[in-house]
Amino acid sequence: MTQIAADPSLPLSPHDHRSCASDALAHAEAVCESRNKRFTENRRAVLKLLLDDHRALGAYEILRRFDWGGRSRAPVQVYRALDFLESMGLVHRVASSNAYVACYRLAERHGAVLFVCETCGVVMECGELNLQSMMDKLARQSGFTIHSQLLEAVGHCPSCARAAEAVDP
Repeated sequence: MTQIAADPSLPLSPHDHRSCASDALAHAEAVCESRNKRFTENRRAVLKLLLDDHRALGAYEILRRFDWGGRSRAPVQVYRALDFLESMGLVHRVASSNAYVACYRLAERHGAVLFVCETCGVVMECGELNLQSMMDKLARQSGFTIHSQLLEAVGHCPSCARAAEAVDP
């Protein structure tokens, strides 16, 4: 039986992924509606692809998986959808791999720390209130307005770290 994790944005903890993806999709719909933005079928389809698991996908992989429904491939539609979803805070761009990951933290504005496993590609998103508070304080002091903040750390998830230790004790 799958347990529901206290924080589904931590993909390595057992959780009902179907439920966390469904919640993230419902959140996306609510965010778009509250901001009077259209959540088009293309935007929904791209987000659903990113919600398939907790790994980042590059634009080319999204293009490959995208269901064009008999239409001719139009990469610009996928890129526009990604830009829109990122601007709405529904996906994060993982700079180290030039890829995108769905956001599972269902807050309007939040700081995020992404832990990216360079072996298996899993991405864990953790919210850190102290980091967000510090960034807000520094922004106020400098007169800067923050629209989004993201810190990215690349390394190994616990599973890949254990596997590496077993091979090279």
